[in-house]
Amino acid sequence: MDLTLGLFFVVVSAVAGGFLAKVIKAPGLVGYIIAGIVVGAILPPGLKEVSGLAEVGIILLLFSIGVELSFKRLSRYLRIAVFGGLIQIVLVTLFSYITLYLFGFSPAVSLVLSLGFSVSSTAVLVKILADRGETDTMHGEIMIGWLLVQDLAVIPMMVALPFLAATGGDWVGGVVLSAVKVILVILGVVLLGKKVVPYFIHILAGTNSRELLLLASIAFALGTAAVTSLFGISPALGAFLAGVVISESQEHHAIFAEMRPLRDLFVALFFVTLGFLVAPAVVISKFGLILVLTFIVITLKILVTFIVSSAFGYKGKTGIANSFGLAQVGEFAFVIFSASLALKILSPEETSIGIAVTLLTLILSPILYKSIVPFWRKMKLLTAKYPSLSKLFMSGERHDTDVSIFENHIIICGYGRVGSWVGKALKEYGIPFVVVDYNQKVVQELKDAGVTVIYGDPTEPEVLEAVGVRGAKAIILAIPDRVVQETLITYVQTVAPDVKIISRAHRDEDWEKLKTLRVDKIVQPEFEAALQIIRGVLASRGKRRDEINDLIRSLRSSHSR
Repeated sequence: MDLTLGLFFVVVSAVAGGFLAKVIKAPGLVGYIIAGIVVGAILPPGLKEVSGLAEVGIILLLFSIGVELSFKRLSRYLRIAVFGGLIQIVLVTLFSYITLYLFGFSPAVSLVLSLGFSVSSTAVLVKILADRGETDTMHGEIMIGWLLVQDLAVIPMMVALPFLAATGGDWVGGVVLSAVKVILVILGVVLLGKKVVPYFIHILAGTNSRELLLLASIAFALGTAAVTSLFGISPALGAFLAGVVISESQEHHAIFAEMRPLRDLFVALFFVTLGFLVAPAVVISKFGLILVLTFIVITLKILVTFIVSSAFGYKGKTGIANSFGLAQVGEFAFVIFSASLALKILSPEETSIGIAVTLLTLILSPILYKSIVPFWRKMKLLTAKYPSLSKLFMSGERHDTDVSIFENHIIICGYGRVGSWVGKALKEYGIPFVVVDYNQKVVQELKDAGVTVIYGDPTEPEVLEAVGVRGAKAIILAIPDRVVQETLITYVQTVAPDVKIISRAHRDEDWEKLKTLRVDKIVQPEFEAALQIIRGVLASRGKRRDEINDLIRSLRSSHSR
């Protein structure tokens, strides 16, 4: 009865916390943990014994990350995602460790808290990017790749924790031993599961039974987690490996869709029970320390991420966006802290401090992200006043391309999926054009192909002047970032009002904003795709071409109003 009643209180707490998070526009997990802290302070101990069910949430969370794993997405910015992400983890861990040790924490505690603070929040940042329509921007894709690497890095952290506990702080030997075990387990699971599991999943999918597919997938996740646990390795690693194996099957999208509601339920339970671990008395008594640590962690992550981004050639707005976007501490810090508490590496007081710091950074995350553009604009004004700072906040590349040979040329800002097709068409007709892109790999490929291209931030006046904006016939904004678009449009309309501006619009609100800026031509890819689908459907139904064209014109007219 205690389990049923306890589960009832946990679920009700999750509902209340989730609603609170929506009202204050905070991440859902923040609401869950706050609800857990409040309810945990008043519930008797017997009604809080639902941690076993909550642990299923972590297994399903890691399993879903494995299923969703996209190496294709990571490959686009592989260099900065892998090396930049790992360097950032090492540097943040190192400096956090030194800071915490100076604050009087033991070496083992300092290490565990530092590892937790080094990762950022995939759930929170991806939600912010999606809400702002910035998922497909360059800084959005870099951060998503970076987060993916951080998520992967959590696995060896979790594996090393039992050895850190067993060796009483002699963690180097534990990490080496755990690495050997992890490699053997990974090889075993992948070799056995790469062919067998996808084949078995494919057979089950052929039965057209969604229940069987879901049950088999979860059974595989729990089974693999249990096996890795028998070897003294974190069940989370087993669940993640199970997800990676299933991601090789063609049914992985369907599996993820089926198990997501179940995962969300158990993950919510986990975060509520995590709130039970926080002692309000500790948070109140150590509130000053928590605030100081929060400030230090955020500042440290911003500085380290910006330096690492700059070292890989991503300065200006992209570097600032990366550093502010990744400044929060991620949800996996909670996993690391709770596991460390269970292993008695952290005390309840130290766990409360770690969770409280993480919570504060997550609450501040949306505010930090909104400050990217104002901060970037202030830095641009500062670099204009102090040119020596341009090496920090501007691309820093010499723009020696001679565009004076062009007459009425076209400027393409962004050479991604849209810009590349425009460039191919212009090249086909021999129309002179110059490309501005902030992706070093793209720039080098274009240079090798003989295309006139400049590496740099297209919002920098120096870059636009270098591509001859004043003498251009038109400028094409193939970049989905609305802030970049607005900055470009304002500058071009000021210095070259006769230049025609053609811009893509990612969302309806982007379309409306571009209309107010008096852009000459706005193209919304999703709307154009809808028109082509309509045209194809009506043609297949035998409608006359003139009727279809009239309807398309009518739809265009209503859309543009």
